[in-house]
Amino acid sequence: MKCKKCGAEIPQGYLYCSVCGAEVQLVPDYNLLDEDLLGGIVQKEARAGKNLSDVSLTKKKKWNLVIWGSICLVLLIAVLTLFFVFHEIQKKHENTYDYQYQKAEEYWAEEDFTNAVLCLKKVLELKPGDKNARERLLELYLKMKNEKEAVSLLEEFVEEDVTDQESIQKLIAIYDQKEEYDKILALSKKVKNRDILKLFSEYIVEKPKFSHISGVYPEAITVAISSAKQYDVYYTMDRKDPVAYGRLYQDEIVLKEEGVTVIKAVARNEKGIYSEPVEVDYTIQYEPPDMPAVSPAGGTYDEPQKITVVVPQNCTAYYTWDGSDPTEGSFRYTAPLDMPQGNQVLSVMLINSAGLKSSIYRVNYIYMP
Repeated sequence: MKCKKCGAEIPQGYLYCSVCGAEVQLVPDYNLLDEDLLGGIVQKEARAGKNLSDVSLTKKKKWNLVIWGSICLVLLIAVLTLFFVFHEIQKKHENTYDYQYQKAEEYWAEEDFTNAVLCLKKVLELKPGDKNARERLLELYLKMKNEKEAVSLLEEFVEEDVTDQESIQKLIAIYDQKEEYDKILALSKKVKNRDILKLFSEYIVEKPKFSHISGVYPEAITVAISSAKQYDVYYTMDRKDPVAYGRLYQDEIVLKEEGVTVIKAVARNEKGIYSEPVEVDYTIQYEPPDMPAVSPAGGTYDEPQKITVVVPQNCTAYYTWDGSDPTEGSFRYTAPLDMPQGNQVLSVMLINSAGLKSSIYRVNYIYMP
């Protein structure tokens, strides 16, 4: 291409002449062949009953359709953009603490408890451990009588704070209604506060008490078992579990056979709650009585004397005057003896309730009036 001003050759693609700086005039190149073809098309259209104005009108209509289609597409894109923007804003708004809490209250007012629960759970996702939301959720569970979820939440409260008296009280009420007394007792073991422990008074059964402590006894004993609140007492004497195998205590237990006896006992209240078991060991090991004490001492007397023998409890005294060993067939001592005249030997022996005998006590009396 040549510059129209100076005639210099202009490389293809340049917009200004590199010699004179004149702007390049872009003029479409036509040739005779193009004009012939265009003329043929016009004549052909004219012969078909059309003219150039009709062609221009058709092109104009098509152009208008393109323009309006473009406008509609732009509007559609704008609407969709606004919709998605609004949706994202709304979504962000719905994921706020205040929104979800407010929706929960609205659902609650409409008694749509299921959705109220969902909203409160969403609140706790947004703000884990929120006290207000958890307490409100607990109220909702209790209102819905959803004991399983209520208990789970209450147990969390108590685990976090064992001085939470209100939660403990609610837990006890639910456990009591379901007769889950073992859970009440397990809960009581976590509590240290004395005032709160009073809530468990009707569920904690005191251990039964025994009249004799564990130990070795040289004689027969009678054991009594008692309960502080007159609860039923069950016991065994063979080391077995008194809850499963115990018999109802009604009368005192007499232990007189030598050996070891183990008594296990529990108390049970009107709710069927058992105390902790109590176990005592009794060993009956009889010992022979000590040699009896006799007075006055042996010797010579010229005045009448009364001879006395000290007889311990659970023992019987037997005596002879002829120097022989006393037996159960000999004279039984029941009252002070008159000292006989002459030179006499008194022999005394004690026999206890177990049949064990003491050593024989011998004393020589000479009574000469």
